Amino acid sequence: MAKFKFYEVDKDYVAFLQKGDGKVPNIAYSTNDKFLCGILFQINNMSYYAPISSFNKQQKSNILIKNRAGKTLGSIRLSFMFPVPDEMLKVKDFSKEDPLYGRLLAEELDYCNRNADKIIDRAKYIYEAVTQSNDPLWQKICCNFKKLERLYDEYTPS
Repeated sequence: MAKFKFYEVDKDYVAFLQKGDGKVPNIAYSTNDKFLCGILFQINNMSYYAPISSFNKQQKSNILIKNRAGKTLGSIRLSFMFPVPDEMLKVKDFSKEDPLYGRLLAEELDYCNRNADKIIDRAKYIYEAVTQSNDPLWQKICCNFKKLERLYDEYTPS
C-alpha cells in the first residue's frame, strides 16, 4: 500500500500549466493555499498528484475524504490531477498551520493512506478514460493529461 503525503506546489509552475489548460485549479487563496495529494501514480517518468478540496459532493471524478466517524471532510479531485516535477514540490508541514486546521489535514491524510489502493486505482482509471477514449464527458470535466505532460517536459523555471 502506498504511503501518501500532502504537498505544496510551486505557484509559478501551476500558473505555467494553467496557460495551457484552464482546468488546472488555482492553488492560491486568501485563507489557505490548495495542496496536493500524491504520488498517485507514475507514467512516462512523471509523478501525478491531485488537489485536495473542501468540495464535498460525490462525483465520478473525485473521491470523498471521510474521517473515521464517516463525516465527509473534503475530496480528492482526480479530474484535476496533474504531473509535477519533484523540485516543484514541498511536503506540507502541518505544524505550521492553525491547530484546528492541522488536525483536519491529519484526518484527511489518514483517510488517504487507509484508502491508498482505492485512490490509486481510481486515478489510473480516470487517466486512462481521458487519454484512451473519446468520451466527451471525460474530456469536458478533466484536465488534458497528455497536454499537461507536454507542458511538464517544456517547463524550465525562470
